[in-house]
Amino acid sequence: MFRQNGTHLRVEFHLDRSSPISLDRQIAQTVREAVQKGLLQPGDRIVPIRLLAKHLGVARATVDSAFAILIAEGYLETSRGRGSFISTKLPLQNNFDAVSCNIPSTTPVKPKSIGRHAAFCAQALDDLAVQASVPLAIASTSREASPGREFTDILIKNVQQNTLKLTYSDPQGCKELREAICGVAQRLRGVKARPEQVIITSGSQLGLLMSLKILFSPGDKVWIEDPQYPLLRAATRTQDIVPVFVPVDKEGFNLQKALEIDPTAKGVFLTPSHQCPLGMMTSIQRRRDILQWASESGGWIVEDDYDSELRYGGNLAYPSLQGMDSGNNVIYIGTFSKSLFPGLRLGYMVVPDDLVKAFSGMRFLIDRQSNEILQLSVAEFIKTGLYETHLLKMRRIFEARRDYLIEAVSDNFGDWGKFIATGQGMHMTFVFNNPDIDDEAVADLCRRQGVELRSISSFSTGRPLYKGLIMGFGHFPPAQLLAAVSRIGFVLRDKFAAFGPA
Repeated sequence: MFRQNGTHLRVEFHLDRSSPISLDRQIAQTVREAVQKGLLQPGDRIVPIRLLAKHLGVARATVDSAFAILIAEGYLETSRGRGSFISTKLPLQNNFDAVSCNIPSTTPVKPKSIGRHAAFCAQALDDLAVQASVPLAIASTSREASPGREFTDILIKNVQQNTLKLTYSDPQGCKELREAICGVAQRLRGVKARPEQVIITSGSQLGLLMSLKILFSPGDKVWIEDPQYPLLRAATRTQDIVPVFVPVDKEGFNLQKALEIDPTAKGVFLTPSHQCPLGMMTSIQRRRDILQWASESGGWIVEDDYDSELRYGGNLAYPSLQGMDSGNNVIYIGTFSKSLFPGLRLGYMVVPDDLVKAFSGMRFLIDRQSNEILQLSVAEFIKTGLYETHLLKMRRIFEARRDYLIEAVSDNFGDWGKFIATGQGMHMTFVFNNPDIDDEAVADLCRRQGVELRSISSFSTGRPLYKGLIMGFGHFPPAQLLAAVSRIGFVLRDKFAAFGPA
């Protein structure tokens, strides 16, 4: 205890000069604890800095720094002529041990209730838990196919020249990017849109979620392709929308089959240009049938046009459903995650005029806006023609890898089945000849061998029309593709020979 002429510190100081905690903070902590324990009371005068420094054997600057800390925290006050004293308006105690509730350990703790959607959200992480860098992982792009120095230069320039763009901006997205999207989407996909109809998102997943929230009410039924994008299935359940799964065939989504299963659906979610995960395109006649159904029934079509930019071997894609529509029946969803890179977190939607405000407001509520510097950079990348040049480079790289994967599979286990719909995208689906094989068991054993495979069954809700393996090739050079295919062939011959060719 240290006293001096009516001023005091009713506390012992034990400074540890070997501690990583500085001396000024040790002094401040000692005084703080004395206040919290009641050894020092509001209004108590404190020993002057000079005397306390001498008593502790430290420099005056050290004590001065300690007092500054205590003043900033609200424990000390200073007044000309009075010196320093314990504050009469102390802060809330932050000694958590001292203020914790002393509930007896025998007191029963009532379990906390959580929303019924929590399980669906947690399951979503498992539904598409892909190790992107492991060979044959889907949804993985390539460093060699990255937009490169041109995009980096544009980005740096926009950071330097647009510092005012680092604040909040329009949730609908910056006008420059919306204008650029209208042009490139019309050229590449036949999309009919004005900038006022475009909503910038953080990717297709957000577009799907907002569509569920805006277009449908709890209890509504929607048709979903089977097999399907797993996160769409989870998203419908978090919104209390009832998914009705409709098996696809070689012509894609079958409206007649959907009507037989449940004619009361109020909408349909489609990947008509590159079915996820099988890869086929919905035929022109079936597209017309779907558009006619939407027009006559008042139902909505949500078109996820993923991978549509990546076409190989002269394969001509059909125009988007949105471009074929004349009745504002289609919500169009696009993304730059594949054509540029996933970390960009930029996508877009094209919606009818009377829904622009609702979708913009929903975007505002969910995550406010996308980064405007990135939006401006992508807009410039598109408007200068660099984006479409970049797509040509991607197609060359990915087409070569696709061809190599097809050849490697043909050489290793080509007599077990065949690839279907190989004309676009960054993955292909190999369908087994024998429909009785357990494709999920095959995929699981291959994952243990270091090959990131997904089975068709894991994307399906019932008994799928096909059994097979989904193989991503965009991220991986030929040597890795060959090694992965060799491991798959070994697993098939070693564990599943009974389901293979005679």
